[in-house]
Amino acid sequence: MKNPVILFILLFGSTLYGQTDSIEKAILYKKMLSKEIGQAEYSRIGMKWNQTIKKYPELPQDLNGQVHYVFLYEFPGINKEILFTRTIEWLAINYGLIPSYIYSNLSDGKIIFRNSLNLDFANGCTYTSVISIKNEKILMEFINIGFQAFNEGHYSNNVWVPEKTYNFSFSEIYPIILKNYTEWDSYLNLLNNTDIRFKLEKDNLYDYITTFDYSYAF
Repeated sequence: MKNPVILFILLFGSTLYGQTDSIEKAILYKKMLSKEIGQAEYSRIGMKWNQTIKKYPELPQDLNGQVHYVFLYEFPGINKEILFTRTIEWLAINYGLIPSYIYSNLSDGKIIFRNSLNLDFANGCTYTSVISIKNEKILMEFINIGFQAFNEGHYSNNVWVPEKTYNFSFSEIYPIILKNYTEWDSYLNLLNNTDIRFKLEKDNLYDYITTFDYSYAF
């Protein structure tokens, strides 16, 4: 690759930004209007929220309200076949996803797979990725995103409780403002880690393809 100019574009298109700090506050306000909570409770929670929340992670959502990441890469001068092959290699190196574990079709430029990622010591996420490839371009999408929580085995009152993994969705996280305030940080950290991890995946594929020639210069 002879010093090509590689452009990265975050595609918005039909991608929207769904749950926001303002929406969280509006949900709380509606609870007060419907008299599900009193004015004093509304004020208490709202004040605590404003004191606690420094950054609210706004994950991209599609028109159906589902979290949906879309990344478009441009690779001038690199044809579809090369981009396809290098993407397959990247999946094998990073995740051990060999072709028999994924859907891949060079003629239509599609690679589709299910995978999971660790977000922190106690949580992970599952997702489907759809990668569309043509000459000089890769479109990478992350959809069907869900979460996994890991509880390590432990003793409780001298009784061994075995390790357990359970799944949950975004609908079980939102709205955060209606949960106990002691849980706010853990949920916000989970969403922030999710956002960071998917953007990192995008960077990792980009870096692998753009540094490919250097890896084999020996």
